[in-house]
Formats: sequence, structure tokens, C-alpha cells
Amino acid sequence: MRVDFYELSGRFTDPLFVAGVLVGRAWPTVASIAVVAPRAQLQQLDKQLWLQPEGRFLPHAMAPDPAPIRLMEDAPDSADILINLDPTAPLPGGRFERILEIVPPDESLKAKLRERWIAWKQRGADVQHHVLR
Repeated sequence: MRVDFYELSGRFTDPLFVAGVLVGRAWPTVASIAVVAPRAQLQQLDKQLWLQPEGRFLPHAMAPDPAPIRLMEDAPDSADILINLDPTAPLPGGRFERILEIVPPDESLKAKLRERWIAWKQRGADVQHHVLR
């Protein structure tokens, strides 16, 4: 399993915007995408995915409604890609081809994400770090 940490900086400061871009790049190449976040963020992302990217339709729905792109408060048992916007969420135990961890510019949340990095490495994941500027 591969886990990519996307650290936001520079002009990339909005985790929801980055999640939307990642969803748009992955769909329809992959069959299932799950985005995990607190409910308030999911509601904002739901609205955003209807508007952006402009000219595209991203088939998504808030859980429990079925859709290829699922917006969920808790990680599912499986998905091709899991995008995590909640640094405090428990590490998922399901089956995923890739996990994308979004690292917001908020320093107080980075400690939780450092713990997630270590936990993923202990599970044997191929962990990568990307800085978005």
C-alpha cells in the first residue's frame, strides 16, 4: 500500500480545494474514491464538487448514499483511493490501493500527522511526502 502525504504551503492552503483537485485527477481512472473528514468539511466539499472542476461531473454523494466518490466521516472497508482530511481520525484498517493524507498548514495538526506517518511506516506502507507550493 502506498501512502502519500500532501503538505500544503504557498498558494495551497485550503485542504478542501486540494482534495477536490485530487478527486478530479483520480476520477474516472479509479472506480472508487472515499474522502474522510468531519461532517462540516464534507458538506463544504459536497458543494464544491458540484462546481469544480468547471465543466466536469464528479459522481459523488454523502455517506451512506452509494456513489463512486463517497464523502464519509469514517473510513470504509475498501476503496481504490482514500483521501483523509481528518488528522485525528483513526488509521483505517480496510483495503486501499492508495491513501492520500492532506497536511494542512496548521502547525497544531502537524504533530498528529507525524504520528500517522510513523504508524503507516510501522504497517509497512510505502510512505511518500509531497510539498504543494
